[in-house]
Amino acid sequence: MVELVYEGYSLVLYNNGDDAVADLQPSIRKECERRILELMPAWRQRNVIADLSSSDADKKAAALEAWSQVEALRTKSNELEEAVRTMSDEEHFTFDPTNDTYWS
Repeated sequence: MVELVYEGYSLVLYNNGDDAVADLQPSIRKECERRILELMPAWRQRNVIADLSSSDADKKAAALEAWSQVEALRTKSNELEEAVRTMSDEEHFTFDPTNDTYWS
């Protein structure tokens, strides 16, 4: 990573996509974790995981539906990490993983 300062603005440039991923991946994962916990707190995750092995078909179906929302966020996180690899320097500079548009 190279940081340039020009006319009071800081611009981060990456030597390659791997450098960008290494730098931005933690913030993407942190945002994903925040969104998952907002959707489903840890205590509820444990209950849903337990319900996935339930013999009650309705309970199991509800758990599968709930867990699919968590999986969707995890998938989007992985997609964002890969997208960072091919972003331009300007896109890296303006990248904000808390922006909802990245998660829809």
